[in-house]
Amino acid sequence: MEPKQTLFRRWISLRRVSQLFFFALFVFLFLKAEYVGQEVLSWPVDLFFRFDPLIFAAHLLSFSPWVAGLSWSLVFVALTLVLGRFFCGWVCPMGTALDGCRRLLFRPREDRGLAARWRRGKYYLLIALLVSAPFSLNLVGLFDPLSLLYRSLAIVFFPGFGYGVEKAALAMYRLGAPFTYVSEPVYQALKAVVLPFKPLVYLLPFLTLILFALVVAAERVDRRFWCRALCPLGALYGLLARFSLLRRRPAALCPDCGDCTQICKMAAFAPGKPARHINAECQLCLSCLDQCQKEDRVVFTWRSKAPRAPLDLGRRQVITSLAAGAAAVPLLRLGSLARRPDEYLIRPPGAQEEAPLLTRCIRCGQCLKVCLTNGLQPVLWEAGLEGLYTPRLVPRMGYCAYSCNLCGQVCPTGAIPSRPLAEKQTLVLGTAFIDRSRCIPYTEGADCLVCEEHCPVSPKAIGYHEQEVTNLQGERVKVKLPVVHPDRCIGCGHCEHVCPVGGAAAIRVKRSLRVEM
Repeated sequence: MEPKQTLFRRWISLRRVSQLFFFALFVFLFLKAEYVGQEVLSWPVDLFFRFDPLIFAAHLLSFSPWVAGLSWSLVFVALTLVLGRFFCGWVCPMGTALDGCRRLLFRPREDRGLAARWRRGKYYLLIALLVSAPFSLNLVGLFDPLSLLYRSLAIVFFPGFGYGVEKAALAMYRLGAPFTYVSEPVYQALKAVVLPFKPLVYLLPFLTLILFALVVAAERVDRRFWCRALCPLGALYGLLARFSLLRRRPAALCPDCGDCTQICKMAAFAPGKPARHINAECQLCLSCLDQCQKEDRVVFTWRSKAPRAPLDLGRRQVITSLAAGAAAVPLLRLGSLARRPDEYLIRPPGAQEEAPLLTRCIRCGQCLKVCLTNGLQPVLWEAGLEGLYTPRLVPRMGYCAYSCNLCGQVCPTGAIPSRPLAEKQTLVLGTAFIDRSRCIPYTEGADCLVCEEHCPVSPKAIGYHEQEVTNLQGERVKVKLPVVHPDRCIGCGHCEHVCPVGGAAAIRVKRSLRVEM
């Protein structure tokens, strides 16, 4: 029979393999969220979000329409009630990313104890987020670790990686042989497997990078600072894990040894003498089993009857969190309602009603990543504070492709509804308007029908009429003046995207002129 120490190390190795596997799966599905020449995506690219109970809870509390895919999160709820908070230590790609960043960027050092003192913060944040959800203020996606990681990859790291590879390949190409003997095969392989088919550029890259960098920088203070002190998904799993069947024994630190407090990266022990193990904080990393110097002292068992360490959040603090969640609704919502929606705030197809979109959107960035033309961009202030990171169409950067309905396929909550392509092609995003003070035929007396040529609808929403005008040379000439037929226009933005006028286009798409209540 092999020694128990060897068995424990195998469990540690299995956990690390599990972490790497799920992180690789997360990145793989991220890369598969793109157009590859077919109408329907081949992979369930929103898989991780379907298994996120925090998103599911907020979705139900906000009284949003039922989305069957989110019910898969109940699987992880059931597993947590059996195994404990294993998701954070074995599955979560954000936790794996933080562990990797800590190893690469920071030297090993003792924790300062700040995360342990702030560990209640994540529960207060969870309470505030869930309390505001029934009032249709769903900000869970801003703090959910899966959304945060995906959004950072989509807006910052993936475009940055693609830009760096393109520039490096171009530099090698200019140097010529023998450098191209290696660089060209590598570049072509990356182009086929990893790189997008066109360079990607997104708005808000610096804000997104700063937010992610702060989460990583907190690792310099304490290990897994985000997981221990701030993560609302970890808090939800922690609440469930308090009742898990699998528990650590002994339930408190051994009286002659306190090594577990130094070993545990979650500091999963309550203050006091003796310090008791907190199931809600334990990620099942199993390091205490592996490094315990006393054989058979530390085990995980199904038969423990020891009293559980209480999760004392403080009555006043809980009431404050409840009040903060409720108060956030008028503070954020009234600021949005006080202003009319921006006339150029064009939403994705099927998401033209502002209130349902803001309630259901989890700001994950999947629609931005999958957009065929790079036209979907994150919102900053255009929809008020509660609209941060929600998607909008910026036609000057990319139009809504007539033959594409991918954004509806990847949205895990139905904020962008999934519609058949034929139905999506009839959805009206807005209406195009011609600015005659900038349009070439009107201002220069020269023919230009680029917008009419690219209009995808049939019959075309952009036509023209011939009229005699004076050109820049003072000559009277006949030109074709473009006109928009509003009853045919779907607001796809193709005309605005291809308009040859520099700066703001001479034809722009505006949202409905009605004030939404």
